[in-house]
Amino acid sequence: MLFHVRTAMHAAVLDPMARAIECDSRIAVRYLAESPRQQEEISRRCPPSRHWIAPEVARWTRVDLLVTADPWDPPTLLRCQRRINFFHGVAGKYDLDDPSHLPIGLAHYDRVAFVNADRMQRYLAKQIVTAGQAALVGFPRIDALVNGEYDGAAIRTDLGLEPQRPTAIYAPTWSPASSLHLAGEAIVASLVAAGWNVIVKPHARSFDPEPRYSGGIDWRARLRAIERPGRVVLCEDGDASPLLAASDLMVTDHSSVGFEFCLLDRPLIVFDAPALASVARINEERIATLRSAARVVRDASELGRAANQEVIQPDRLRRERRAAAEPLFHGPGSATDRALELIYSLVGLARPAAAGSSQSMPLPRPDHPLAARSR
Repeated sequence: MLFHVRTAMHAAVLDPMARAIECDSRIAVRYLAESPRQQEEISRRCPPSRHWIAPEVARWTRVDLLVTADPWDPPTLLRCQRRINFFHGVAGKYDLDDPSHLPIGLAHYDRVAFVNADRMQRYLAKQIVTAGQAALVGFPRIDALVNGEYDGAAIRTDLGLEPQRPTAIYAPTWSPASSLHLAGEAIVASLVAAGWNVIVKPHARSFDPEPRYSGGIDWRARLRAIERPGRVVLCEDGDASPLLAASDLMVTDHSSVGFEFCLLDRPLIVFDAPALASVARINEERIATLRSAARVVRDASELGRAANQEVIQPDRLRRERRAAAEPLFHGPGSATDRALELIYSLVGLARPAAAGSSQSMPLPRPDHPLAARSR
């Protein structure tokens, strides 16, 4: 079974299934990155270790099932029996809610696992996938988050944040039109001045040197320059879930993690990036939905004050947060179980008893400081 992980984020999306299947002695699990540089970066950001296979070896290896986290740029595999793709993003960016004109290539997959019914129905209606391909699974990566398995206080301690202060996560999307480019440092400074700790968690693509992703800016260097011991920390982990659990409030512009944070029913602030909708080709319905569940701020200097006001009235917009998240994540908390059932059915093996349950699944990334969990 070959897991194609193009980025650290893809590794985090697929890990709930991959790590469970690694415990099955009948299955050899291998991982494939696009390049040695990507393999090194994924290994650094998503421990523990993986059994990697080089692209030139994978090309001729017999693969019973290829598992991917997006359908773009699939690897060349000449002896691959079956393929399954797991969607992850739910924010409606880059025309993914209606990719009719995109060379998305889903016809090559035996199954396409959808995060929610809305997107699945859109793809079925447009005949982008067939009824035989489509499977409603949900989003396995957020199961641990919604099931309360992360110890937020322990994670803040591991990050070295001052325990007496509230903690905000700043999670902008990638794009030269994002809030990171407009006012990233100013947003962090405003939160710090208002008394907050800040976890800075940009989209991984913001660190890509290609201008279409980062605008040609070395964001890693710029954001490391504003780190402050105890107050501001830059996190590049592929899995944002532990960081969400550790945060009292989120600031984003438009990102899937904003909808994920709504599942925690904690205050959300959207920083207005006026050109982002057109540049990132975002579904207007998703923009309206996220903003309905958040306070919208347009001036970075006002952000800290807005955060302080929101955190003292945490029930404000509770109904809207629930309405924003519920339709976008099918059966949160049990998606890994459905994903494993689907994978085992594709390879024609009986699934081990209770595989995927909290009693049998290995804890993800046990040697990583952000894997601290409550018992």
